[in-house]
Amino acid sequence: MMKKVFSIITLFVLLLTLGACGDSKKIRVTFESNGGSSIGAIILSEPKEIAEFDDPVKEGYFFTGWFTDKELTKPFNFATKISESIKLYAGWTQQVAVRFNTKTSASVPTVVLGNDGGTVNKPADPQRSGYRFGGWFYGKPGLTTYEPAPVEFPLTVTKSTTLYAYWEPINSKAVTYSKGETYTSTLQSSSALILNPLVYQWSHEDTLIDMLVTPLYSTEVDWDKAIEEGVADYYGDFSKILAAEYSIEALDYRNIKVGAAKYPVDSKGDEHLTPDGTYDREGATKFKDKEWTIEIRPDLKFEDGTPITAHTFEYSLKQYLDPNQGNYRATIFYKNPETNKNGYPVLGAEEYLKGTGSWDDVGFEVISDYVFKVTFFEEVTQSAAVGFGNSLRLVHPTEYAKSLDNNGRNSKYGTPTNPYISYGSYIIKSWDANQKLVFNKNYDYVAKETINYKCQVIEIVPDLAKAYELFKDGVTNVLGLTNDYYAEFAEDPNLYKSWDGYPQYLVINTAKSKLAENANVHPTIMNDPRFRQALFYGFNRNYFADFVYAPNTATTLPIPLDTKAYIQDPLFYSQSPNHLAVLAKHGIAPETNGYIPERAIALFNDAYNDWLAEGNTGPVTLKVIAASGSTLVEKMMAYVKNSLEELFGSDRIVLNIVWADQTTTSAAQANWDFDIALSSIGFGASYGVQWQFPAISFMGALVGAAQLGLSQPYQYDPETDSNVYAPYFEEELEVDLMATYEYLIDLKAQTDPEDWMDDYQYFLDALEATEDKPAGIYRGTVADMGEILAMRYNPYDGTAAQPFPGATSEIWKIVAEFEDIFLEYVPLIPTVTRSSATVYKPNVKILWTHYSSAFGWGSQRYRYLTTDPDFSQGLYNSFAPRA
Repeated sequence: MMKKVFSIITLFVLLLTLGACGDSKKIRVTFESNGGSSIGAIILSEPKEIAEFDDPVKEGYFFTGWFTDKELTKPFNFATKISESIKLYAGWTQQVAVRFNTKTSASVPTVVLGNDGGTVNKPADPQRSGYRFGGWFYGKPGLTTYEPAPVEFPLTVTKSTTLYAYWEPINSKAVTYSKGETYTSTLQSSSALILNPLVYQWSHEDTLIDMLVTPLYSTEVDWDKAIEEGVADYYGDFSKILAAEYSIEALDYRNIKVGAAKYPVDSKGDEHLTPDGTYDREGATKFKDKEWTIEIRPDLKFEDGTPITAHTFEYSLKQYLDPNQGNYRATIFYKNPETNKNGYPVLGAEEYLKGTGSWDDVGFEVISDYVFKVTFFEEVTQSAAVGFGNSLRLVHPTEYAKSLDNNGRNSKYGTPTNPYISYGSYIIKSWDANQKLVFNKNYDYVAKETINYKCQVIEIVPDLAKAYELFKDGVTNVLGLTNDYYAEFAEDPNLYKSWDGYPQYLVINTAKSKLAENANVHPTIMNDPRFRQALFYGFNRNYFADFVYAPNTATTLPIPLDTKAYIQDPLFYSQSPNHLAVLAKHGIAPETNGYIPERAIALFNDAYNDWLAEGNTGPVTLKVIAASGSTLVEKMMAYVKNSLEELFGSDRIVLNIVWADQTTTSAAQANWDFDIALSSIGFGASYGVQWQFPAISFMGALVGAAQLGLSQPYQYDPETDSNVYAPYFEEELEVDLMATYEYLIDLKAQTDPEDWMDDYQYFLDALEATEDKPAGIYRGTVADMGEILAMRYNPYDGTAAQPFPGATSEIWKIVAEFEDIFLEYVPLIPTVTRSSATVYKPNVKILWTHYSSAFGWGSQRYRYLTTDPDFSQGLYNSFAPRA
């Protein structure tokens, strides 16, 4: 027994000894913050240097650095290799001082300037193996669009401040970034992936190629204009938009040069700049010539250091058009009126492509190392020349030639075996086929200040379920949501919704079927506006948008919610006081999106009882057509059927869903052989509310959508057995359009009579004074105003901004009249505006405040990862007033 006890004691002592030996190998660096915020200990497993980290804070004091003694007389040098445990002490001062944080093991002494501040000279540049020093910055991230240049010395300061060293890797591809510095997304393996601008076919390939090229021209927010107009007080200021003083739509864009040194110059040497030296955005759509000369920056280069010259552009264009290669994207650079109407009309390009012409006859000429001229066989605008320059994305001459087979065909360029050679914002660090791509930020990119993600990884996944799993497990930072997953993240604070530009609605067909035999005959109750109103108020759009057809956005409007009069307008029509006034007039609380079941039942009862009194027998049976083969469509149609039958009673209304293949369903739509169909028919535009509203609501059959099932403005008349105009089409509206009237009067006076348009005169005549109305008042039918706005030239069209003061407000007046009539007659039942949704992990910070029709959710310059140590304090804005 004693032997056993002794053995246990011996083992216990041995374990203690071993544990003590293990601890003795650890090196502890502890911190005494002397009243400042707490700093956790650092444990080292071997002697090494430690990198400088974020300073502690202490109210009323400025941190002066770490010291090795309590008396704060011996500054700690972060370049010191720590070989034994040590305690560091924080130094503080209430005097003005300047700290230099190298973010490395190098140390630069703090400069204390006294109570009133003073001037600081530039210290010697710190050193870091594998990196080049890029200067001192106020913000920890260093170079960004918010702080586009380092601090200049000598620096005069009156308040204590910390300056941060900015480092760039000498070899962008060589760095392996941490998870916190990496933005990770997914791509399904079923998606093709060839990163070759000559042959790519899909939008996701296009997006990835954009990461690897330098555009000659681009756009960005015109912050100068925003400041001038009071939308912002300084660059990057969203405060007034957050306070709802302005819409995000108030931010306009401007064109900028990226890889180009000049905007395209015409044959007379004119760059067509504005008086203040900027790109003339409006004029560029009108300046035309057959010859345009483009000058590029002399500092463009591929990732391997190969310079990019005008000869590189010539080589790349020659590959696009090589008749031996048959590249898919050759269509970009030639135009044929019959077979390729949308290509650039480059002189001789089609002939070269088809092997009937030589390269010497192609309209591309190298003028000098950094200048080339493009000749077209017809005049093109300066804006088209800008588009040409951006469309000509380059390939590396040597590497591309290696990627071709012995016959000069079948290039493997842009694949894992022959990766694309970058000259853009990112470099491909690695590409494991069907597994992942790793992109590192290219620190030789000429606009590197616009890129905040140091690394982007794309995980290749078999399906959306795997993408969801990776997001939930924290592997990825972003997940595009579909109907299956939207509900789980609907309330997530990092959920971002985007408009897709199309409305969805239940088409109510009241026109006679075009079929001669076995034609559908509508229940006459469909001609009763109360019945259609009942369906409108009885449809729960909010539930449908969030749980049935997610992620979409409920609406009472038959047009997209993001539709404006003009692209540069600050507000959507759906945000206008006119729209809200119409809702109030009809007793619709905006948050209900028109779902008022009590009203719906009352309207249905009145219409149904009158229909029965006319000798009809219930239930009302409606032919609802739908294309089979989609689980989502089945789910949507089941909701439409079940929700309406449950609300009104299946003994009184039956929605008979007729399932068929897409061809048969489309034929039924084209022949108007149905009562109801769920459709998304629109223009895909977020402007032109004045013509979109009447065209979709009242005039579908007149503007080319009859084949898609829109029969408006027709209604079947049983007495004449023919289609007649529905009553809403002949409803009268009256609108005060004095600003429009005065604009037309002035415009006519300034226009040569031979150039004055009959359509303008038609509108002007409608605004002239008559015996029963003054000048400037429009009084006419929906049909007349719809024709003016949707089918004739009119003074509201053709510009990005309102063409005269008051144009937008007068358009809102007209559309509000349309909307009022729409709600009285309900020729369609709006359901949602098509939209998409994306959820991000909490470490993805997006400064952009609202979805914008021009900028989406903002470019990467407005995003960063909070887990990246360089962005732990956010984005410093050098343009904002300093506290």
